[in-house]
Amino acid sequence: MFRSFSARAVQLACLVFLAHSPALLAQTATPAITFYGIYTGEPISNLSGGVQTGGTYLDNLDLIITADRGSIFGIAGLSGLLYGLYNNANEFSSEYVGDSHIISNIDAPRSALIYEAWLDWARQDDTFSARLGLYDLNSEFDAIETGGLFLNSAHGVGTNLGQTGLNGPSIFPVTSLAVRLRSAWGTGGYAQFAVLDGVPGDLDDPGSTAIDLSDEDGALVIAEVGWSDNDWRKLAVGAWTYTADFEPLTAPGGPQDDGNEGWYAIADRTVWRGENAELGAFLRLGEAEERYNPISGYIGFGASLTGFVHARPYDQLGLAVAIGLAGDDFQASRALEALSTDSHETTLELTYRAPITDWLTLQPDLQYVINPGTDPTLDDAVVVALRFELAYSRLLSGR
Repeated sequence: MFRSFSARAVQLACLVFLAHSPALLAQTATPAITFYGIYTGEPISNLSGGVQTGGTYLDNLDLIITADRGSIFGIAGLSGLLYGLYNNANEFSSEYVGDSHIISNIDAPRSALIYEAWLDWARQDDTFSARLGLYDLNSEFDAIETGGLFLNSAHGVGTNLGQTGLNGPSIFPVTSLAVRLRSAWGTGGYAQFAVLDGVPGDLDDPGSTAIDLSDEDGALVIAEVGWSDNDWRKLAVGAWTYTADFEPLTAPGGPQDDGNEGWYAIADRTVWRGENAELGAFLRLGEAEERYNPISGYIGFGASLTGFVHARPYDQLGLAVAIGLAGDDFQASRALEALSTDSHETTLELTYRAPITDWLTLQPDLQYVINPGTDPTLDDAVVVALRFELAYSRLLSGR
């Protein structure tokens, strides 16, 4: 069973809040420091298949302070983020479904920690920026705008990358110290590069923030080159590698080796615009070194329709598919234990996100999981959830 990894949907919630709050936007003509509080609750249930039927309640609290460029001691070009995170301890996927992709992107062990804390400096023309601190790499790398609608973790960061590392890469629910450099040019072109601690947090205490740099932990190095302009929300390719050695799947307890690496490619585009609506669609492909990772290949795609009801311009309807391909080495390692393996796990998700007020959003969600965990002893699973978000925002300084 793989650990839960996901991208954060907080940016989407903040944008929805701001879209409903023109008074707050009007106050931020000068650099501002803003507080956001977002509580996410999610009754969720497995109706059939998987490990067992039944349900639980997941919840998540995000407390965020953002500082615009120029708002920190009046230093031009300097911005920052301080982000506290709480998760309850009800791990749904491992207990009820047994899936690899992780059904809910707030599914995590109990934790109360500093999730992100960084400073970012940029040139006035935004052609170059540098960031240092605790950093969620999926806030910028392997990130898909259209995929942010969906609850399944695979549409945040691809499962090929999300499964990797001794404690995951630096993404939800625990991050590591990082340095990120980004350059932009022309109309929408960019390149970004980051070096991160190879083992986020503390393996013995997953509910805490810890920084422990060592040769044994090594580093995660990642780079992405892309383009974003007009209808193209993102067109990008990325690659990553760990500098530490890892234990091959087919030789448990044997000598470790290097080469834990992979790549991804993303196409995310607005494919249709109506008078009040638009349709976005995305495709993501990726691979991970099969000697060390159960999922060697990943394919994700989907679409979201926004504003299809004239009176509700921010409602979104989405359909997405996540496919994880079991690597040959993983299947061989299972065979050594006299266990069989399905060649893939595929999850279909249908979701509807409806901002009810400037502080309340509802999102019913349905997912169908084929071959959970690539384990042929588990029947296909049907999962339903009803997510709700309570959002609060306050301008701390600036006008």
